[in-house]
Amino acid sequence: MPSASNPFHASPTFRPACEDCVPMSIASALGLKRRPDLRRNERSRVFLTAKMLVSGQPCPIHLLDLSRHGALAHAADPPRDGEIVWVVCRGVELLARTAWIRGNRFGLAFDSGLPTAKYEILLKEGRRALSAQTPIVAQGPVAA
Repeated sequence: MPSASNPFHASPTFRPACEDCVPMSIASALGLKRRPDLRRNERSRVFLTAKMLVSGQPCPIHLLDLSRHGALAHAADPPRDGEIVWVVCRGVELLARTAWIRGNRFGLAFDSGLPTAKYEILLKEGRRALSAQTPIVAQGPVAA
């Protein structure tokens, strides 16, 4: 139940003593700012299996979202932050850099934009797999 005595409860009767006393998040109070979203394009949810070559070793991954310039991926053993990797999915080969890592999920920033025709094919297959709840298996081996 909202209470006027607790400034963190929303209440139409609560009025801060001064403009500087407005309740804020802990992150704001500590001076932490939200990182800007530097992505160049909208991401689309997909579900595609792919292969990633990391330090000369092949690694199976799932692509969970995709844009022309990057992707959200998942792997049992993700690469290190900033590591350069090759990604192969449905015959499309991409050079990428790991932009961030959180647990088994990581962001990939492609070295060059994914051509529109190839992007549209991956998007169509990935959306189809997402709606069917089964991944589309990557085709072709990872070349060293």
